[in-house]
Amino acid sequence: MVPRLFLVSLILFCLELGVFLVILPWTSLWERNYFLFRYPGLTPWLLNHYLRGALSGLGLVDIGLGAWYAAHFRQTLARLLPALTPGAGAAAAPPSRNHGATAR
Repeated sequence: MVPRLFLVSLILFCLELGVFLVILPWTSLWERNYFLFRYPGLTPWLLNHYLRGALSGLGLVDIGLGAWYAAHFRQTLARLLPALTPGAGAAAAPPSRNHGATAR
């Protein structure tokens, strides 16, 4: 139950943050924020359209990541479950200490 809840919250976080990053740089809230009034030297940087586009692109990547996790929900959950169960790796053979060297 906990891995499923974790994965759902990760998907929702990625989607929400992505939408926030895509929309916020182009609103009037971005142009009238605390940092522009407190530090006027940041105004040319924060109002630059290239920075706004980069943040929106990062938001699109984040939306894509959330969509990928949603589309591959079962596979990701299957990868999370063995990693979280105690003693799952006990049945596996211990790693070799010779690091790939062949026996002679």
